Amino acid sequence: MKKIKLAENLYQYQFQPFDNQHFGFNIYVMLDGRKALLIDTAFEQHATTVVEDLKKEGVEIKEVVFSHFHPDHISGLPVLDSPKIYGNALYQESLDRYTPLEKHHYFSDVNILTAESTVIFGEFQLKFKPIKGHVICGLFTIINNQFVHVADDVMASNDGVALLPSVHRSNVNDHIESLELLKDYAACTLLLSHGNAISGEHAVLQAIESRQRYLKAILNSEHPISIEEALEGCDCKFLHQEWHDYVYN
Repeated sequence: MKKIKLAENLYQYQFQPFDNQHFGFNIYVMLDGRKALLIDTAFEQHATTVVEDLKKEGVEIKEVVFSHFHPDHISGLPVLDSPKIYGNALYQESLDRYTPLEKHHYFSDVNILTAESTVIFGEFQLKFKPIKGHVICGLFTIINNQFVHVADDVMASNDGVALLPSVHRSNVNDHIESLELLKDYAACTLLLSHGNAISGEHAVLQAIESRQRYLKAILNSEHPISIEEALEGCDCKFLHQEWHDYVYN
């Protein structure tokens, strides 16, 4: 585990990928004295490490914002001590699809976030943009107008290599639109659920546009296309190109 200080009272806990994968896992922590707000919990072993590290400083986790409800973002919740939780209004669809029914009670009191919502936590002001890019229940979290947590709409390896967008043909257009929305925050630092932060307007726009090129190639083709055809003209190398196999399945 690597603990990275991003700003005063804002930390990234970064964990290594599982075997045969390129993407690691991040949990972001905001501190307000002896209280903490998390963005995502990753898996139980990751959340346990964060809980234990914070306990050394006498800090308790009081609130959690979920960027979306895939297992690698929410499975750590059971090891926490009943924090207040937040998420996109469409969370139930993902919960039903990916999470065993016997664990649904952990998510029985989700506080719904909309584009009009604001959460104040100590010195941090959090605003939100519900999105349907990578998944229907996605959420951008804007922190003090300086950082934007981008869920899985932009992903990279822990050493900064881009990961192929993970989508189905049915939501490719939604993913393009969520990335277009992200351009409004190009002056901010992007906080990724998988990978390191991206900062600097040029780097942010390049990350967005390279992914849009791939997605637009799929959208604009009337028939299924190969990964080679989809990546023609892209100026970056994507890891996990095998994810393209799921686009049409």
